Amino acid sequence: MPESATSIPLILATLASATAFVLATQRLCDPQRSGHLLIMRLLLGAVTVICAAVFAARVAWVHQAWLPVQAHVDGLLLIAALLAPAVLYVQAKPKLFGLSLFALPLLTLILLWGVCASLWTYRPFRLDSFEPAWVVFHTSATYLGLLMCGLGAAGGAMYLFVQSRVKAKTGFDQVNPMASLETLETLIIRTATLGFVLLTLSLASGLIIVTQSHELTSLGKAWWVSPKVWLAGSAWVVYALLINVRSSSLFRGRRAAWLAIAGLVLVLATYGAVEAIGDEPLHAESAGTEGGN
Repeated sequence: MPESATSIPLILATLASATAFVLATQRLCDPQRSGHLLIMRLLLGAVTVICAAVFAARVAWVHQAWLPVQAHVDGLLLIAALLAPAVLYVQAKPKLFGLSLFALPLLTLILLWGVCASLWTYRPFRLDSFEPAWVVFHTSATYLGLLMCGLGAAGGAMYLFVQSRVKAKTGFDQVNPMASLETLETLIIRTATLGFVLLTLSLASGLIIVTQSHELTSLGKAWWVSPKVWLAGSAWVVYALLINVRSSSLFRGRRAAWLAIAGLVLVLATYGAVEAIGDEPLHAESAGTEGGN
């Protein structure tokens, strides 16, 4: 499977997602634009099909193995293939009206990241040194955790937007059809709970992998001082606070929204550290082996 077979569809999906974001912005100003909603749904459907098809094609023709996620671009494709239909679902829920406006930038960012991971920073995970079952468990929990963190951050950003419009009492007629603050806080807590569980599973399985195979990884024996470990641990703490929002007034409302956004930033920073430093146990490449698509 040539490199272009992954990058070109990803570029098309990125353009479709960006166009859907523009339409969502216009629809926010005029909720009666039903034609925009139909086009947005078609675009998001196209993104879903493209990402799912490319992901399946990579599994069948590139990896030719039962391990579906063998490179960072595979994980990004998987997230996009799940996030796009999640945004479609959100659009069909009147109580969550307007949330797609805040989720689409994240979808576009993930697709752009996938383009970069395919064209310039492609590096296959080293799978031969680890138990395949642990690899599947770790990567699945990691990427699904990122999906939940993204939805929670989108809810947090929308919470801040709606709250600011309510306080300013400007354009209040545009805030009315959007999701209520209570609904958004519930969304933040629920996605944070799922994200916390998945991040916990990811950290636990990653700890098992790195402690059992530290001599074969770039983290080495002093794995606990790695930026990746500290960033992931910080994100875990943030979501541990978020799931207790309802029992503590200290982290409710605006603070919960900012925590949701901060959690996503920390998770994305963890991925960034992996790509910039090569500090990922699953990325440790064999000596003399160069990445390729």
